[in-house]
Amino acid sequence: MDFDMQAAWLRRFSADAQSNLGAFALRLKEALPNQVTIQEQKSFFAKTGKIIGVAVELGEQHYKLELVNNRLTASIGMVVRGITLNTKTLDPAEWFAKLQAETQKASAHAQSLSASLQQFMEG
Repeated sequence: MDFDMQAAWLRRFSADAQSNLGAFALRLKEALPNQVTIQEQKSFFAKTGKIIGVAVELGEQHYKLELVNNRLTASIGMVVRGITLNTKTLDPAEWFAKLQAETQKASAHAQSLSASLQQFMEG
């Protein structure tokens, strides 16, 4: 890929970053309503705000994705009893991969728990 093509992809991503983040945040909120918080920025006269970030709480891991100066920033914080012990900033692509792995792990645990409960109830 030549330089002009790479620059075009970067410009396109920057232009679409706001709408992509908004769509992703709303989909997450629909899928995990109790674990997802959407951050919005509203102007004084606006009825609705624009989505500038999303946070996902999965156990002690708190995933945060924000749009800062038209750039995605991603972090994962370790939270114990409401206190953030550390926060690691990472590349958004790595953040997505870690979030996917963590949601798969949580889903497998929920399925296992459900199967165990069903076996117990059946006697």
